[in-house]
Amino acid sequence: MAPFLGVPLTVEAVVEGPRLKISDLLALRAGSVIATTLSAGESVGVRAGGAEIGAGELTALDGRLAVRMLDFHGK
Repeated sequence: MAPFLGVPLTVEAVVEGPRLKISDLLALRAGSVIATTLSAGESVGVRAGGAEIGAGELTALDGRLAVRMLDFHGK
């Protein structure tokens, strides 16, 4: 495992949004806003390298949106 510890991975929080029609998706432009019903304290999935690694909670950290890990699917 040691040779892989320095490999960078993209970490994503999966925030569920609304279902959009293809026409609505094609109408999106820079600056468009896609609303979500989630707010701070709600649970989101967390992925690393495209694979689900656990779950987190939306929170505010120094005026920015952050994810606090609640559950980790690993050792």
